[in-house]
Amino acid sequence: MLLQKEQTFERVFREHFKELHRYAFRFLEDSDVAEEIVQQVFMRLWERDWEDEIHTSLKAYLYRSVYHESLNTLKRDQLKRKYQTHQVASGGDVAYLDEGDSELKRQLQLALSHLPEKSRTVFEMSRFQDLKYKEIADVLNLSLKTVEGHMSKALRHLRVHLVEYLTVLAVSLMFGL
Repeated sequence: MLLQKEQTFERVFREHFKELHRYAFRFLEDSDVAEEIVQQVFMRLWERDWEDEIHTSLKAYLYRSVYHESLNTLKRDQLKRKYQTHQVASGGDVAYLDEGDSELKRQLQLALSHLPEKSRTVFEMSRFQDLKYKEIADVLNLSLKTVEGHMSKALRHLRVHLVEYLTVLAVSLMFGL
């Protein structure tokens, strides 16, 4: 049963990845970011019991998911640029940004230290060394699905462990605290 599910998922991935990538690229105008968005959508799809949960057409679901994920990315980027413009215009202290950046790095390292070794390694290779999942799979001698699973576990773990810090940081940035 699991093999059949994997084969079905792989078929869906191969059928839709390129067109979804083009769709995301129209919004984001960055091929790497568009690829990341589509991969995130497929990772969430893989994590769910998608064959039973999706009651609309799968294609419509995928396009809607890529659309919303792309918009969220654009909104985050816009908020970041707006804050940076505000800091420059108001003569904001650049050292404050560096302190926040180093605190975020410290929090990230702390959260990463609580991950299983393989998941941490996969995350670091993907995010810090900019390797694609396929390259990571080749280097670590793992299947692509295993790499995707480790990455999913790492991202889920980081979301849980960094949500409090990032919420406080976002509020303080928005209100100039």
